[in-house]
Amino acid sequence: MTNTLNHKYQASASANVVVSKSKAILHRIIIGKDVATSTIEVSNSATDGDGDVRIFLTGSTLMTATGGCLEVGTVFPDGITVDMTNQTNVTFIWEPTT
Repeated sequence: MTNTLNHKYQASASANVVVSKSKAILHRIIIGKDVATSTIEVSNSATDGDGDVRIFLTGSTLMTATGGCLEVGTVFPDGITVDMTNQTNVTFIWEPTT
């Protein structure tokens, strides 16, 4: 069996971080540290982190609150793009799908 899981690590806060440019399943979000007043927006979009937001996380203790790992298991038909405000050290585990 071929492993089709991919990861995208984002070390710094940034807008429009493209995880997948096409249809994909987001399996999990791994949050590496707590950061004050942070936000993670995950959008169903190939290019825009504010386009069709499907997941919105905010707070100063996202790692602690999620145990460091948020299981998602959701299909994003148009792609996955993320905006991260203040939040750093996040890994997205995803899989391409048809």
